[in-house]
Amino acid sequence: MQSELFQNFIDSISSLTSEQRDILNTSLVSAQIEITEAVETTDSETLCSKSLSNNNTTHDVEKSILSKFAENPKCPRCKSHSVGRWGIRNGRQRYHCKTCDSTFNAFSGTPLARLRHPEKWSKYLTYSMVLRPAAAENGIDLKTAFRWRHRFLEVINNDQAEELCGITELDETFFRESFKGQREGLPRPARKRGNDPHKARKVPVMVARDRNRNTVDGVLENESANELCRHLNGRISIQATVCADAHLAHEKLADKLGFDFKELVTSAGQHVVEGIYHIQTVNSYHRHLKRWIGGIFQGVATRYLPHYLAWRRELTAANKLTAGRLVSKIAEHWCFQPLTVT
Repeated sequence: MQSELFQNFIDSISSLTSEQRDILNTSLVSAQIEITEAVETTDSETLCSKSLSNNNTTHDVEKSILSKFAENPKCPRCKSHSVGRWGIRNGRQRYHCKTCDSTFNAFSGTPLARLRHPEKWSKYLTYSMVLRPAAAENGIDLKTAFRWRHRFLEVINNDQAEELCGITELDETFFRESFKGQREGLPRPARKRGNDPHKARKVPVMVARDRNRNTVDGVLENESANELCRHLNGRISIQATVCADAHLAHEKLADKLGFDFKELVTSAGQHVVEGIYHIQTVNSYHRHLKRWIGGIFQGVATRYLPHYLAWRRELTAANKLTAGRLVSKIAEHWCFQPLTVT
């Protein structure tokens, strides 16, 4: 815009009606969100397609985990700390539980159990988690790259924001149910890509995000208040102000958790309340999330959707995911999880 036109625009603001000012305010907020999210998306897409930056530091995943576990070994079966060393196998220290008499190592019962080629894990994380480039760079099979991706993502799957504070936005979006990669046991006849003669089931995904880029998300069974409460209970500060569109489930959720609720009747064109309360940040997050999943990965299977939500959540957090942070999460934030990914 030319300087003269811009000055004329500034001079005319004082003569705008209250309705026109609300429209202007909404437009400016939307523009700011678009700029912020565009920068985040560019950064995260670069991160996905090229590498997880590690600040020129080599992080040995296996050694980090073995060292951290040795500080306070615990039996994955009975959770007892009454354990002793039990020889070395395949270069890894084994332990014996004096309570349940089982033997184990630092990886037993975790998502990384039985994964081979640990000497390549660090390079895999540092180089890329996009499958074909990662497989070619690390000299592994494409199926192995896929397996590694989901074993590593399993580690950060439950790392939600501890508490959402201040102005928090809540909304749901939908992904078409997908059985990508599944050849047998489909609950419906297979269909060609893009051919959907029967309306596919829509899978609801909830995202709650505050203005500090802390995020809680989850795949919902349904759009009820109880299902929302299952994901958000204990994660929204009692002093937070939650903005959401008019929905009975949102009203019941506010009553259950006791936070201040700002309702937006978006169907009637009400997009901003009191000049600052809106859900445009979370809607922009939804838009970029769908573009990220549909563009880079060409869609994902519904069964793996929580992993991609976790990945996106980490990439867009204030403290973004790097190879070093992921290794630290694996080594320090270690818990014995059931082996759910194959």
